[in-house]
Amino acid sequence: MPTPRLSARNKRWLVHETPREFIAALRQFPPPIAAALYQRGLRNEDAIREFFASDYRLHDPFKLRGMEAAVQRIVAAIQNHEPMAVYGDYDTDGVTAVTLLVQVIRAMGGMIQPYVPHRIREGYGLNTAAIDALAHEGVRLLITVDCGISNVREAEYARTVGLDLIITDHHEPPPRLPAALALINPKQPGCPYPFKHLVGVGIAYQVARALARRGLRSTLQKDDLLDVVALGTVTDMGPLLGENRVLVTHGLKALNAAQRPGVRALIEAAGLTPGRVTSTDISFGLGPRLNASGRIDSARLSYELLLAEELETAQRLAHELNMQNHQRQQVSKSVQEQASAQIRALGKDRQRIIVLDDAGYPAGVVGLVAARLVEEFGRPTVLIERGETWSRGSARSVAGFSMIEALTACAGLFERFGGHTEAAGFTIATSRLPELEECLVQYAEQRLPDDLLIPSLCIDAEISLGELSHDLLQELKKLEPFGQGNPQPVLMSSRVQVIGAWPRGSEGQHLKLRLTDASGAGPFNAIAFRFGHLVRYFEQPRWIDVAYTLEADEWNGGDALQLNVRDFRSAR
Repeated sequence: MPTPRLSARNKRWLVHETPREFIAALRQFPPPIAAALYQRGLRNEDAIREFFASDYRLHDPFKLRGMEAAVQRIVAAIQNHEPMAVYGDYDTDGVTAVTLLVQVIRAMGGMIQPYVPHRIREGYGLNTAAIDALAHEGVRLLITVDCGISNVREAEYARTVGLDLIITDHHEPPPRLPAALALINPKQPGCPYPFKHLVGVGIAYQVARALARRGLRSTLQKDDLLDVVALGTVTDMGPLLGENRVLVTHGLKALNAAQRPGVRALIEAAGLTPGRVTSTDISFGLGPRLNASGRIDSARLSYELLLAEELETAQRLAHELNMQNHQRQQVSKSVQEQASAQIRALGKDRQRIIVLDDAGYPAGVVGLVAARLVEEFGRPTVLIERGETWSRGSARSVAGFSMIEALTACAGLFERFGGHTEAAGFTIATSRLPELEECLVQYAEQRLPDDLLIPSLCIDAEISLGELSHDLLQELKKLEPFGQGNPQPVLMSSRVQVIGAWPRGSEGQHLKLRLTDASGAGPFNAIAFRFGHLVRYFEQPRWIDVAYTLEADEWNGGDALQLNVRDFRSAR
């Protein structure tokens, strides 16, 4: 087997250096922790103190532009018993935001119903058919969560049928904003709100706080809501710094108390330990299950789970979500294999951006698969379900290349589109797919430099195996919750000897390693997920550099340390 070129995952390693004087100044922390703080931009005592405190302190919700008008209209609707609806996206952020506002406004005496669109039949964002249906049912006030910022035409249509519209969203605002009674988005021009990175459910939570400040009473406490705020924020990859870190830290406490039957049932279904759920467990266990219903069928199943009042009902719904998540996994794997083969056969892996469409790519999984193809090929990827008349696509990007800016450069081609720097989605007429590929390829040729096409692994600190300890692991845990913007610190150990290697997993897709070094440290167990195909590389003794995160070996009782391998390369 050939020696890995850049590394086993064909990545270049960026080993960040931290000034020695900074590490010396933070004597209360082990050097790897000090280095991790520095790499996260926490470089003075006040910032570090605030990071570790995570006190429950949030900005005034009325600093959000549009909040005053929104609250006045919602208060009036509650007092006048007007029918309302909250309209969300079909992902976990949208579903949790819908759950939160329905729960809060009902507890305050309001008449409100949920509306979560069907991914396949309706697509992302507001649509006129849904507006017509809600108006016909007598709804007078429509509140969006996690969508609406790009729906200029639909907002105008809502006005013509007599619906007052409040838009709450966190996606990048387009040049032309929709005309709504109130528009709440911290990223919109002129909004003075200091923290710009709340996700949809975080903004919904601030709406709830603003309503409470206006004197609307309910029996709900913050811990009755922060569990779903944590679920939505982590799953939607909101950066876990600033207010998001505060919300998720306290949300995890509420989630681990598991007072909500739906949360208890979801934790059980995911095989997690109640009271010990982490942000990583949300990312890989709870969030995918809540997302599964919207990818396979209707996201209403997830909404019903979160608002279930009886544990027996919640357990039945959680079981259904488990089945849908398994189905989603199988479909995603099949589509990835098909798409990967097509990309190579068509030579698209040599383009700066990959644009691929097929009638056999279900819209519910194209975003997930696009993200995996970015990892595989190191290029921004746009994957599209091609329909007879309309097609739906999802785009994922590499670091440093804005996907929403790329789509904006082709804006005239879309029926609707929206998203973020890293991820975006759209609906487009099928006849215009060739134009879209030409537009995106030309844009990438001009705006995507060569250095962004080599995937990188950022390493926080270099450390010897002999320095690994349970005390260090406990210090690393103090940096939690981990997620976007605050990833689990990646450590590197040089010249490590592999003294054993075995395949793991039902299909041998993973790799277990036994590691030591020249000093005889350890030996330590290591698990390398999706490295199983490299087991033959270790048939002979090998010295490697290894990049990893440090964790407890939970499969063996948690008493031993384990290296979770992110990558390795041949040692010099």
